[in-house]
Amino acid sequence: MQLELNESFKGKILVAMPNIHSDIFRDSLVYITDHNTVSGAIGVIINKDLHGFENEVTGSSRATKISTEFHDKHQQWNLPFYMGGPVDYGSGFILHTAKGNSKPKLTASAKVVLGTEDEIEPMLLTSGYCLWETLQLEREVKHNQWLILDNAEILFELMKEFTPESRYDEALRILGVTTLANFDFSRAGNA
Repeated sequence: MQLELNESFKGKILVAMPNIHSDIFRDSLVYITDHNTVSGAIGVIINKDLHGFENEVTGSSRATKISTEFHDKHQQWNLPFYMGGPVDYGSGFILHTAKGNSKPKLTASAKVVLGTEDEIEPMLLTSGYCLWETLQLEREVKHNQWLILDNAEILFELMKEFTPESRYDEALRILGVTTLANFDFSRAGNA
């Protein structure tokens, strides 16, 4: 995939290639909430439950406190709590849409608590987020670290219809990758 300098991954889902060995990014789906070739990209992992990442999350007690406070104030939402990414673990973020706008955005949970609750449609709460520097994401895509799901509507389907654990396999299926053992990650041809 060749990305032109004026193209953007905003609103797309990154699907981690199976050869990524990082604990956080292995088998991850990352929804890109903001991207441009000058500032870089911001996104949030949509398929990793926070449990199991306690060792990586240096501020996990703070993240747990954020989750508890948020859920106490917003019981009507009953949001799942995810590992959003390796940046700013100790802070809570919420992926949500605004009423009348279907494009999800990422906001610090404190801003949502202070904001008007009836103006947003929340999707999930995260500890941390993902951040790429200028052109870093473009390089990673060029070097086959991510597959791209272009249709943002798939995000809603994945969130509604599939458990976090099954979303990665479903994303691969949507992309046409049915057998990882036979998939050529190097573009050198199947063996």
